[in-house]
Amino acid sequence: MEENNNQNQAETPQHELSELEICKQKCDEYLNNWKRERADFINYKNGEIERIGLLSQYTKEETILKMLPVLDSIYLAEKQVPDELKNHNWIEGFLQTKKQIDTFLDREEIEKIEAIDKPFDPNTMEAVEEAEHKELQPNVVIEEIQKGYMMAGKVLRPARVKISK
Repeated sequence: MEENNNQNQAETPQHELSELEICKQKCDEYLNNWKRERADFINYKNGEIERIGLLSQYTKEETILKMLPVLDSIYLAEKQVPDELKNHNWIEGFLQTKKQIDTFLDREEIEKIEAIDKPFDPNTMEAVEEAEHKELQPNVVIEEIQKGYMMAGKVLRPARVKISK
């Protein structure tokens, strides 16, 4: 009987050790699963932040594009003001609106596309008319019909221009 008792004692530590190893393996498995899920969550969160940023950028672009026709009308009205009225208080007040919109666009990092006397660039300009011009080489912008704008290196609206033949 003593041998049998010794045998049970010898088996018990091995049995307990294997249970301990099993628990350790499960613990490691759970920890690794948690680490994977945590990494997946961080990747998901970063992806959502990026998507929100893109949505915000898109919304900003749409808002600016909706506002540009108003600014175009102000530029057109400014061109039509007779010289004798340019210093009139009402006209100066009206043109202050243009300055405020220009300041807003600058703060939002919206850049005007410089076109006059520049070579035609099909990436940032749209040629709507050609005209003879003896002093300039062909494909140089003579007149800006409608201002173009860029945001973060992306063309929001190309400049509509008249170019030399």
